[in-house]
Amino acid sequence: MQFLKALVVIMGVLIIAGFAVIGVELYKRMNDPARGTPEPDRPVAGKAVEDVVLDVPAGSRIGEIVVTGNRVLFKVTLPQGPDRLYVVDPRSGAVTATITAGKAVP
Repeated sequence: MQFLKALVVIMGVLIIAGFAVIGVELYKRMNDPARGTPEPDRPVAGKAVEDVVLDVPAGSRIGEIVVTGNRVLFKVTLPQGPDRLYVVDPRSGAVTATITAGKAVP
C-alpha cells in the first residue's frame, strides 16, 4: 500500500511539472518579439548562385540600393532621361515594379 501511495504522489508531481513546463514555453513564445518573422534565406554551400539581369539601357548607372522588408529597391540613373526605380523580389529575382520619375502625362 505504501508503494502505491508513493507512486501516485510521484506521478502527480510529474504531471504538475509537465504542465508548468508547457505554461512557461507558451509564455515565452507569446512574448517573443521575433515570433512570426521568417528567417532570411542564407546561402548554402555548394548551391549554384542564380544570375539575374536588370534590363537597363546602356550607359545607365545603379545609384542607391535600399532593402525594405522582402523587396530590394534600385535607383538607376539613365544616361539621357529621368531616373528610374526598380522594385525587385530577391527570392525570385523578378522586377515587380518600375517607377520612372518625370512629369505626369494627362
